[in-house]
Amino acid sequence: MKLKLNVLTIILLPVHLLITIYSALIFIPWYFLTNAKKKNAMAKRIKAKPTSDKPGSPYRSVTHFDSLAVIDIPGADTLDKLFDHAVSKFGKKDSLGTRELLSEENEMQPNGKVFKKLILGNYKWMNYLEVNRRVSNFGSGLTALGLKPKNTIAIFCETRAEWMIAAQTCFKYNFPLVTLYATLGKEAVVHGLNESEASYLITSVELLESKLKTALLDISCVKHIIYVDNKTINKAEYPEGFEIHSMQSVEELGSKPENSSIPPNRPSPSDMAIVMYTSGSTGRPKGVMMHHSNLIAGMTGQCERIPGLGPKDTYIGYLPLAHVLELTAEISCFTYGCRIGYSSPLTLSDQSSKIKKGSKGDCTVLKPTLMAAVPVSIYRV
Repeated sequence: MKLKLNVLTIILLPVHLLITIYSALIFIPWYFLTNAKKKNAMAKRIKAKPTSDKPGSPYRSVTHFDSLAVIDIPGADTLDKLFDHAVSKFGKKDSLGTRELLSEENEMQPNGKVFKKLILGNYKWMNYLEVNRRVSNFGSGLTALGLKPKNTIAIFCETRAEWMIAAQTCFKYNFPLVTLYATLGKEAVVHGLNESEASYLITSVELLESKLKTALLDISCVKHIIYVDNKTINKAEYPEGFEIHSMQSVEELGSKPENSSIPPNRPSPSDMAIVMYTSGSTGRPKGVMMHHSNLIAGMTGQCERIPGLGPKDTYIGYLPLAHVLELTAEISCFTYGCRIGYSSPLTLSDQSSKIKKGSKGDCTVLKPTLMAAVPVSIYRV
């Protein structure tokens, strides 16, 4: 038995020798050509450190420890300047996309419940120039309705192209935007709107009818409600004291020569851009105030970690835009020419709960190269 092992070892010795020589010949050029030493050092480097020795101290990036990060676009120190840069650079390229709704069907489940299933078509795209036109018209329309710079306007809406158009409008016209999760309950929404003293509210017909209709009498400051859908509603069903407009009608108002000729009042880096309300998981939602410079620093950090972000990329937007991760991710993509196709957790994949069996989910149709994710969304996919 021992003799057999020795013979086998001798026979395999040339094979081991060849493998060793081959590995050495391959490794040496790979090591130098791929700059492996530098990459290894970069991976092991200290990337962040605490701001103090106190327990629980926040960590900051070592590359921007004493100041906020600055984006690599000269002079772009506010979000509206990033928007203008993107429009001028990417003009007729695809920007924001939404799938066409072909039909809806009610599907009976084995437990007796009825689920609404969607049959969706391809993505329909707006280019950067079209988005810019809508932003300008919407901003002029809000101004014509009486909204003043530095006066808050709230958005309580699902993630969709109109959300981003509304946000870019607010950034350009210096209207601080109060964001509320579309999943919040009546009490939390009322609290956020009253605390922020927003007199204008942007929402969808679904949320207006399912959550806001019964809450309006408890809201003290809101006077104008703007719904983003291309639908009609019966205004007689709503309490007096509220002016209800469609987003389309506000844009049409803004496109009139007497309104479109008024230039926007642009923000400064220290002006408030967002008052972002939390999800309220530990009590009442809390409003987090962020300036233009804060959001630019956040998105700059994201962009530094995505080399080559640009028009070749496609981003799928499905997380709540009322969360800073999704908002800064979409602003980053918009700024660098990456098109954004909108989705939802219920239509993301072929197996998603709102996609009719045999139909294609949003990822299959869009084929994104980028997406933001949180653990709960990954578990659902």
